[in-house]
Amino acid sequence: MNNIIKLSVLLVTYNHEKYIKEAMDSILLQQLDYDYEIVVADDCSTDDTLNIIKEYKKQYPDKIRILDGEKNLGITKNYKRGFNACKGEYIAVLEGDDYWTSPQKLNKQVNVLDNNKNCVLAFNRFTVMDVGTKRYNIQPWPSQEPFQLVTVTDLVRDNFIGNFSTCVYRADIIRKLDDSLFEFTVYDWMLNIVVAQFGLIAYVPEVMSVYRLHSSGTWSNKNQVEKIQDTIKLIDEYNAYLNYVYNLEFTEHKNRLLQHLNGLLNPAERTTKEKAVIKVKEYLPPFVIVLLKSILPPKLLNRFKVK
Repeated sequence: MNNIIKLSVLLVTYNHEKYIKEAMDSILLQQLDYDYEIVVADDCSTDDTLNIIKEYKKQYPDKIRILDGEKNLGITKNYKRGFNACKGEYIAVLEGDDYWTSPQKLNKQVNVLDNNKNCVLAFNRFTVMDVGTKRYNIQPWPSQEPFQLVTVTDLVRDNFIGNFSTCVYRADIIRKLDDSLFEFTVYDWMLNIVVAQFGLIAYVPEVMSVYRLHSSGTWSNKNQVEKIQDTIKLIDEYNAYLNYVYNLEFTEHKNRLLQHLNGLLNPAERTTKEKAVIKVKEYLPPFVIVLLKSILPPKLLNRFKVK
């Protein structure tokens, strides 16, 4: 009997009782013809998340492993613990408040990685769901090729991956990551940049996952000015950590954000909402535009063709 695990699904949870069933069901609905495991990294949830997961484990005792501890580690160290526990050749990530929409998601991404040994990461197109407004917006992407190869410099210029729940990694690359990387408070973009230094990134343009915006999310609770200010600070930290190897690309990204931030803080410099939308289109990366589409009126977006 072949005991080699092809794929580990890392389910990262913290107080996700409202959403965890949908996340877990979307994993179990995956149509896979190889052995896989589900590793649950729960960071001492104070709600019913862990109890719900334990009910699933009763049904799938050999498939689900639960990592629970006596103290809260924080998101980055919880990820580190989860990655270290994964035994598969590949690691797919799902956060407990997101979910997958295609039963073929993992198969398609694993096939891309199997057939393209120069790729270290495959990610898919996703939908942003705003729980408050009930709006759904699809991540914009210009190409409709079956998959597209992108580089680390592309990713530095624009954090188009947007969230962990789209990603499947080569596990041997994840195991090469330095412990210092897990000291960053917000680090999905940073981790993907470091991973991409080992090879290419494969983009699968099919919409196969949902990223939730909700009031319990730390990032979701921030206003637009706070998000931009935080991202600018992160850019400076990331640039220094990487010894300014991608200084040109980081600076380009930072300048776009600074121009938009100036427009937000100095509204007298723009006369209409339409001008603000143009600024968004010109200066913000696509994944931020997706978030704004859940806020701005559709008529305004359509008029200026923000897609």
